[in-house]
Amino acid sequence: MKDGYSTYKTANIDTADQGKLILIAYDVAIKHCRLALEVFPDKKKIEERTKYLFKVQDAVTELMSSLKLEVGEIAQNLYKLYDYMLWRLVHANTKGKQEFVKEVLGYLVDLRDAWKEAVETVKSQKLVSDDNGQPKSITVTG
Repeated sequence: MKDGYSTYKTANIDTADQGKLILIAYDVAIKHCRLALEVFPDKKKIEERTKYLFKVQDAVTELMSSLKLEVGEIAQNLYKLYDYMLWRLVHANTKGKQEFVKEVLGYLVDLRDAWKEAVETVKSQKLVSDDNGQPKSITVTG
């Protein structure tokens, strides 16, 4: 059963469009932030916490690498924010600061919501355009 799920998950990622991949990276980062926060107070689970925070860092690094910095200021500002999040995650782990993880989680949730909205907007625009990117004519009959 697990092999089937693994195959499905891999196929889902392999065939995902860029927007969906970005949302997957956010989902991974958010999930592992929450998992790290769950074990944060337990000093016996520092290794587990570190593992979760490394997964968050990996996901944020993936988000950074997906940016097209030449596009403009928004991409450059996102890069700076991702870099800041990485810095906060490292310090959260080394200094034992749970509030840094909460801060990063807040950014991730807000950004994921914005990306989801953007992906849905792009998809809806594609639905109303033809193969040349031109708006389709819609005939309304009464």
